[in-house]
Amino acid sequence: MKRLLSITALIICFSFTANAQLTQTVRGTVTDKETNTELIGATIILLNSEPVLGATTDVDGKFRISNVPVGRHTIKITYTGYKEVVVPDVIVNSAKEVVMNITMEEDVVEASEVVVTAKSDPGKTNNELVTVSGRSFTIDQTQRYAGGLGDPSRMANNFAGVAGGGNDQRNDIVIRGNSPLGLLWRLEGVDIPNPNHFGNQGANGGPVSILNNNTLSNSDFITGAFPTEYGNSLSGVFDLKMRDGNNEKYEHTAQIGFSGVEFMAEGPIKKSKSSFLVNYRYSTLDFLSKLGFSFGSSGAPRWQDLTMKLNFGKTRFGNFSLFAIGGISGTLIQDSKKEASEIAKLANPQDIDFNSGMFATGLIHTISLSKNSYMKTVISTSGERNRTLIDSLNPSTQKIRNLARETYIVRNSIHSFVNQKLNAKHSLKFGVIGTRISAGANDSFYRFDSTSGGQNYSSWVRQYDYDNKEMFLGQAYGNWNWKINEKATLNAGLHYNHLFYNNSNSIEPRASLKYKLATRHSLSFGYGMHSQMQPIPVYFELTHLDPMRTQSIETNRNIKFTKSNHFIAGYEMLVNQNVRFKTEAYYQYLNNVAVTQNPSTYSTINFGADFGFPNVDSLVNKGLGRNYGVEFTVERFFNKGFYYLGTLSLYESEYLASDNKWRNTAFNGNFVANALVGREFKTKNNGILSLNLRVTYAGGRRYLAVDLDESRKKGYQVFDDSKAYAEREKDFFRTDFRIGFKKNGKRVTHEWAIDIQNIFNIQNVLTRQYNPKTGNIEAFNQIGIFPVPFYRAQF
Repeated sequence: MKRLLSITALIICFSFTANAQLTQTVRGTVTDKETNTELIGATIILLNSEPVLGATTDVDGKFRISNVPVGRHTIKITYTGYKEVVVPDVIVNSAKEVVMNITMEEDVVEASEVVVTAKSDPGKTNNELVTVSGRSFTIDQTQRYAGGLGDPSRMANNFAGVAGGGNDQRNDIVIRGNSPLGLLWRLEGVDIPNPNHFGNQGANGGPVSILNNNTLSNSDFITGAFPTEYGNSLSGVFDLKMRDGNNEKYEHTAQIGFSGVEFMAEGPIKKSKSSFLVNYRYSTLDFLSKLGFSFGSSGAPRWQDLTMKLNFGKTRFGNFSLFAIGGISGTLIQDSKKEASEIAKLANPQDIDFNSGMFATGLIHTISLSKNSYMKTVISTSGERNRTLIDSLNPSTQKIRNLARETYIVRNSIHSFVNQKLNAKHSLKFGVIGTRISAGANDSFYRFDSTSGGQNYSSWVRQYDYDNKEMFLGQAYGNWNWKINEKATLNAGLHYNHLFYNNSNSIEPRASLKYKLATRHSLSFGYGMHSQMQPIPVYFELTHLDPMRTQSIETNRNIKFTKSNHFIAGYEMLVNQNVRFKTEAYYQYLNNVAVTQNPSTYSTINFGADFGFPNVDSLVNKGLGRNYGVEFTVERFFNKGFYYLGTLSLYESEYLASDNKWRNTAFNGNFVANALVGREFKTKNNGILSLNLRVTYAGGRRYLAVDLDESRKKGYQVFDDSKAYAEREKDFFRTDFRIGFKKNGKRVTHEWAIDIQNIFNIQNVLTRQYNPKTGNIEAFNQIGIFPVPFYRAQF
């Protein structure tokens, strides 16, 4: 604690050196949101500047404002016949230019009507087709929020309807009681695999994000009834955008923090028409271990990742860009390196060697078809793989290999759509997505000898072994956007899924309506039918026809899509220009959920609650699920150095398996509340001191109850199937605090911070496990107080 206080005092002390006023350039492009064409003559003004700073767009839709003082600013953009756009919280640093891509929406007000200037909603999504259960987020929020650690997933856990899965060690996103596997990750128009280090099979999160907030731009997060362009998902969408590198000057960033030690470079490739952006990051802990620091018998977790984007500028054949993201990670957990006396106390001493990796890359082509339409196409390839080796230790501490698992999935995809603006009120969007999937897996383990109390191994069992298993998923969608008048907007359309592997399909109607009751009040309604494939390995699960497993068949091959119907109603009030209140009520009904043929509590609806998932064959689409609840949000957007966010989510999440009984799902925490507040103080030295606080209170994590009597009889852990997810841990409580200081120099911007997670060291329970050596159930706590230092230099 003394060390934390010393670091905090050091950060504050940086605010007592003097410097002169510094400025930077703000520039960018203004385009029509629906046609992607440049708007010539748009007016851009820096509000509250003295003297007034501003510019107008040229024949290419570009603008430039020079000599903008460092700090936070609000920028207003106006153009005849278009709705006014106000961009708040634009951060101007001394070391990096601000390059903006601004889109404007044509106004539907008739000439004879009185024109009322619309106020921009800071939380409005970039995708105008999202009218319910969606919001945008700024990249600054991922760094500013206490406990965010620069991770979009951890930041999103503060939003209404979202829970973290009750696990501090992973950044899972549980939306309205759905499995984390129901979330769709989309980057630059491409559906990508789990973008996290240490991403295990059957997981959609991880301890460390591969996504890098230094390379992202403002993006969207959607929690239900999403538009037709998103498919193969049940719960929500993370629609992420990467920014382009600076196409006029070279800039660099060096950083060290929770996610790693990193370096980024960006700049022009040729005469300001094209640009590059490259970022490389390496595990902070592994970096320190190479410098001589010790992390005990298990060693330091290791990871590294690379993010890049090349924008080749506008040509007569359209605009081309190329992006790539990828990361590899691994860790060794070695009980064998511990003392024999310590090993003897462990319930199941073992050595674990785990490795994982993912990548995604795509070529993007955008071309104008006419003055009112454009087409965008993304050709991509992505993949994920992981390997797990587990060696159990016998009483003499000799190793016995008892599990070897390796899986991979590669996806080659094309996504192409056309956006057609018919007039100011009507626009259409049609698109297709084709994905070729190739998968392989090898999973083997030692079977317990049931006659020896589960302490010995009797035979090596190959669970499954396949390579280059292929399937093709086709998707098509169409959407109609109708701006009925200045008060009402309707979106309606269809999405179609077809899995050619077993010829299962799904036709999904969707619609949403937003109606402004008055200048500051609005109602929204949404309905969406959504479907999702089963996790890939489920389709290839084998039913063995003989004890020696020489003959097997795939009895899960014909499993169909899991489907859901999502109904949402919301109310929003803009209390003033910077504060809003929002509430939504929802009901989600799931059907076609995969369950066992014989009565049991098993359901794929609970996948994602633990590492991996059970190997179960002969599944049928007869399970059900239901999620319902109400959410509240009160938010003050960052203004005059102050912000706050309060969310409360009350919900139920239940499922019906083949035993025909409604039960809690593994994700039914019943409630989650978040309170965030932050304040910035300007200093006289072109610096900013920031203080941020976050408090989370949520229902405890659901778990499978252990049958203690049976476990003691058999000598290993046995669950009580009749109490599946009936019990949960005590309520989760955590407080995070972040203090930071930014110093703008003439050529370099420095940032120092320390993010202290769980500052009160609350002992939240992570899991429970039966220990055959003691005959008792032992609880394992989550991470206690955890300080994370941060430093970044931009130059």
